[in-house]
Amino acid sequence: MPYLDVSGTKLWYDEHGTGTDVVLSCAMGFSGYPAVLADPPIGARVFALQARGFGRSDHQPEPPAQGWLDQWGDDVLALADHVGAERFVYTGVSHGAGIGWHLARRVPERLRALISVVGTPHDRNGDTSSSAGRRSVIENRGNVAEIERQFRRLGGETDTPERAALRDRTIAAILRRQESFTDDEARINQGMPFPEATTNDAVAAILRTIDVPVLILAGMRDGVISPESTLRAARNVTRAKAVLFEDEGHFVAEERPERLVREIAVFLDELEATR
Repeated sequence: MPYLDVSGTKLWYDEHGTGTDVVLSCAMGFSGYPAVLADPPIGARVFALQARGFGRSDHQPEPPAQGWLDQWGDDVLALADHVGAERFVYTGVSHGAGIGWHLARRVPERLRALISVVGTPHDRNGDTSSSAGRRSVIENRGNVAEIERQFRRLGGETDTPERAALRDRTIAAILRRQESFTDDEARINQGMPFPEATTNDAVAAILRTIDVPVLILAGMRDGVISPESTLRAARNVTRAKAVLFEDEGHFVAEERPERLVREIAVFLDELEATR
């Protein structure tokens, strides 16, 4: 198992594929995406970094002084340096996408592109310390019924018995992961991307400063990342492209990653054509 040492902190990562395009991702844990980007039609070299504080990476009882998203972003840059990737495509899902938005703002020169999956900066109502769903999961640790209710809200409505069965399997896997968390893992609250922006107008102003190609993939039925937040990013990031799936929610990467792969393949072909 490969580990990266960042100033004495051991971070676990996995590598998939041998392609020339380098894709980096970071998250609490992975359930198949972005490893699928190593397979055809994309065939990238993919590095998946387990965020510090979780799983096989070293745990951290106290939040980092700079905030979780910026710390995880620095860890991604350390991995990029470790594998010799001066520039790379970053992709992330939900909180993992939040890392990418911070990277795009702080170090645009390192990114060939950002692929944000169900992770545009949240709508604002003044409190940016946490999304309501994440706060509820932290506060209700041990209350399986309430945590399941929160994740079902995130996933959105399903239309068919087949999709309902798939959703049940997704939720069951999430609940097993939540139950396996240590107290340190369960308490981690990454907050919202760009926490200094307490209004939607302030978020839009930050988004207008981002100048990297961005592909935004989102679901109309997402219970935490609203279609409005997706459109806000698409309107304000200069080189953004957004795809909204009417029948998907927050778990599209777990439930139907093949839909993402098709859109990502087109995006990367367009990116290559503009080099």
